[in-house]
Amino acid sequence: MQNGLYVATSGLLMQERRVDAISNNLANVNTNGFKKDLALFSDYRPVDKRFPQNWIQKSLYNKTINSDVKLDDIATNHEQGHFRHTGNGFDLALEDTHNFFAVETPWGIRYTKNGEFTLNSEGELVTRDGFNVLDANTNAPILIPQGMGSISVSREGNVFAGDTNIAQVSVAWFNDLAYLQKSGHNLYSAVDTLPQRPANATVLQGFVESSNVNPITEMVQMVDAMRGFEMYQKMIHTYDALNEQASNAIARM
Repeated sequence: MQNGLYVATSGLLMQERRVDAISNNLANVNTNGFKKDLALFSDYRPVDKRFPQNWIQKSLYNKTINSDVKLDDIATNHEQGHFRHTGNGFDLALEDTHNFFAVETPWGIRYTKNGEFTLNSEGELVTRDGFNVLDANTNAPILIPQGMGSISVSREGNVFAGDTNIAQVSVAWFNDLAYLQKSGHNLYSAVDTLPQRPANATVLQGFVESSNVNPITEMVQMVDAMRGFEMYQKMIHTYDALNEQASNAIARM
């Protein structure tokens, strides 16, 4: 009887993680450049040879569990969001899903899809959180001089003040996006991988990339997850009642 209780409890916890991921997606539906997360699950069995070092296998008591629900990963879906025209000359977007803007933060260089940039008090191009957008040639902050004419950005990322090329927006290209880890502030850190300079950056001026979260799809997923959560709750209550009845019957004997 404990087998079913373990399976129901693990399913309850996994549905809770799924609800958390969906809630975070919905909270960022209007966050430019945000990429939604997906909770990936699998059926775990103690005799499964894919997990030879799992602690469950080392416990004789827990080997009686027939199966369990296992959270494989919280994966990021890097599907491109649609481009929204803003008309703001400091707003930039990247066409390739493997391209990211490189910005300087107190924790080192991070990468983002959110090209909603602005100028700080020193005339530097920064994110909405105040992180400097880097120059691809000098790896230094991009300073926008005053009084040199209108600012334009080419598709290659070259920044022009009038007719003068003053900088090039640093764009990082990653072959395997699985090595990018969310680090807050709509930024990514590169784990066990190094970025490359893209052959074609394809920067769009006056556009920002919207979130790739579809609120209708996420709400449907939320309803499904909540129903699953309630189902596992009922299972736990049922097993608890059966255990109580069994204990009472044994006591009477």
